[in-house]
Amino acid sequence: MKENHWCTHKSISLAALAFAAMLPVCCVSFAAESIPHDIQYIVLEGGGPDQGPGRDVAANFRSVARRFGAMPASSSRMVAYGVQQLRILSRSPEVVRRDVEQALDLAERTGVPVFLHVDSCYGWGAEDVANPEDAPPTRFWQHPEMREWDRFPDAEKLPERIPRPWFNWGPWCSPAPAIPAFGSPSLTAFASSQLDKGVLTPLVARLQQWRSRDREHLFAGINIGWEVHVPDFGDPTLLRLINRENGVVRAGAPRSARGIEMDRSFIGKQLGYASLHWRGWNEARLLQAAKLEGIPRDAKFRQLCYESIHDYMETLAKTCHDRGIPSDRVYTHIVALATVKPASTTRPPIWTAVNRYSTAGFTMDNRGGARFDLHELVKQIREASGEEDVRFGMVESYFRLGDQIYVDDPEQCRQELESMFAAGATIQAFYGGFPLANRTPEAAISAIQAWLAAE
Repeated sequence: MKENHWCTHKSISLAALAFAAMLPVCCVSFAAESIPHDIQYIVLEGGGPDQGPGRDVAANFRSVARRFGAMPASSSRMVAYGVQQLRILSRSPEVVRRDVEQALDLAERTGVPVFLHVDSCYGWGAEDVANPEDAPPTRFWQHPEMREWDRFPDAEKLPERIPRPWFNWGPWCSPAPAIPAFGSPSLTAFASSQLDKGVLTPLVARLQQWRSRDREHLFAGINIGWEVHVPDFGDPTLLRLINRENGVVRAGAPRSARGIEMDRSFIGKQLGYASLHWRGWNEARLLQAAKLEGIPRDAKFRQLCYESIHDYMETLAKTCHDRGIPSDRVYTHIVALATVKPASTTRPPIWTAVNRYSTAGFTMDNRGGARFDLHELVKQIREASGEEDVRFGMVESYFRLGDQIYVDDPEQCRQELESMFAAGATIQAFYGGFPLANRTPEAAISAIQAWLAAE
């Protein structure tokens, strides 16, 4: 069955409608609708509060300003700073708002545009809330209707076994006590509310000010995802990594989870059952639907998980739209691996990132693990959107990854930047480059300076 049917005319999810109905009329604003549409951005993205070097956002902004200068409003090529890990799932709106306002203040002060990257997937640092007032109003990992399972309920009794997230980003990471159930209307409404109160409220207010002063270029965009996926603990890549540890996996990050051991009873399990359950599915209905469609049960299961992933990101994108943020400044975010490997719930099909309220965004890294086929990516976006003119965001890539330096030839790097923009990218975000002086290769900085100068 071809799974590219989520084109732009698709109606929004019930969760989006429910959340929109909750918003007072005064929340709907079109403060950002005149944002310039023809700027290409290269984003240097700093680490989050628990992600190694480069946590000092103010120092990062200043270092970008020193190397590249303030960006003129008339330019069509700009360098921006990306604020990573705005923790809408694991912090109060007040904490998130402070982080956003700090970034907006620094953009205004330095003349360096800002790119906002929210964590709507992992709930990073859920266990290290030091002050009760910093906690989110609902801790999704404790909420029965917001967390993922590895099975359907038994006679409507909700499963008690709650898996933790596990993935390998160099260190083994387990950022929260549970995995968000993206198909849950309760989780979707919570995340949308957190996004609206913590991020969009201060952003829209600042955009109103910037519009009056011809400074709207200081907003490079917002990434409303972070490799959104439904974990499959039977994924062959994950199993190989587990086997390297002789089956004993302990978390190295975040700091609050260090030393926690993976529960081996979840190895081999497919997650996503909570997402399906809260959308009205059970095993009997699943089997019946698969039989009627003439596809295997597991293929139908994955298809429904893909729909949950799509609808979750679409709802968050619509939340931005309803505040007046145009679709070319809002980015979804999955990996693009489904262009070179069969799709799975850990590497969703490209159409899941496509909706009418945003620009499809991807992690793209052909030197590392997030490989992609650019021609296939553009083709699949075009099929999903129904639009010939394809635009996308390379919302996560790297000039170096850990100790592996990707760039040593400035001219080759400049050509790669140019070719990605020529293929339809509107933004290229490079992760983990701070402190700038010793984490981003000098060849990459020279390439960016040459790219700016070639405008």
